[in-house]
Amino acid sequence: MVNAPESFAAFESVGPKVCMVTANHGGFLGFQNHIQVGVFPMGGRFGGAKMDMHRELNPIGLAQYTMWKRWEDHEEMHMEQFDSIFRLCSKCLGMVVEGPWEDVYEIVAHDMPQNVGMTDVPAVLGASFMAGEEVPPVSLPYGQRIIAIGDHSVIQGREEEFEQAVVKVMEQFKKAPGFLGYMIMRQIGASAVGSFQLEPDGIHQALQTLGDNPPSARDGNFQLMQAEKKPTEYIVHMEWADMKSAMFGISRVVVNHHVKAVHDKVLATVVQGPYITLWNPLMEDTSWREYLNEDGTVKVDESVSQS
Repeated sequence: MVNAPESFAAFESVGPKVCMVTANHGGFLGFQNHIQVGVFPMGGRFGGAKMDMHRELNPIGLAQYTMWKRWEDHEEMHMEQFDSIFRLCSKCLGMVVEGPWEDVYEIVAHDMPQNVGMTDVPAVLGASFMAGEEVPPVSLPYGQRIIAIGDHSVIQGREEEFEQAVVKVMEQFKKAPGFLGYMIMRQIGASAVGSFQLEPDGIHQALQTLGDNPPSARDGNFQLMQAEKKPTEYIVHMEWADMKSAMFGISRVVVNHHVKAVHDKVLATVVQGPYITLWNPLMEDTSWREYLNEDGTVKVDESVSQS
């Protein structure tokens, strides 16, 4: 999106209403919305990048996760609430440079903490201690931590090898100060209706209104699974306490001999990557983490509008 005060005002105004509409569906579990702050330079491989570029990036990335019990729930919601979503999203088009595009992911591995406020810390840590459980990391919500998103494309036939190897890297990161948790997310398709990639009549009708008249032709131009990417794409979602924790923690894959050897098994499986961007989770409903940790199966729709 355009990096301007008007864009952030629209995000803060329209975003909550979209979430209210989405919550009308019983399969919706929660959301986590991020603004990009920078790019991990990867030891100079991306030498023009900096960890904190939030004032310089223009356009600036906007990544919105919505969490679902099943991907079918996501598609059903978009059809049931098409008019409301279309009208609301139309109010944001003035800040969009590219998108929206809604890839859909399955979480194939995870170890995510609950988010807590500082006032909750004594009770949470005390309860774990009294129960003889491992004390959880203190993961603060609402823009008080850093998200690192690693994009990877994997050689066909080596997906399972990648998944096993990258989990071992995450286990090494647990030893780094400030590491909070992770999700490994595999792209399984994309939502045509959620991306407003409609059949031709629908696209023309959408272009002929400022949002007041939603298209009557609202079928997507493809089925969700037809947009599965090959080679398979993964997001390695990592959460860190702060920017320096992310910088020095991730750097262990090149400066720590043992972690480097573990990470090399990941590198051996990729066509492209890793490319790691850094994000601030400004707006979120953290309750989806409870479902993830109890049930273990969550589908993620990631709607990304960026350059």
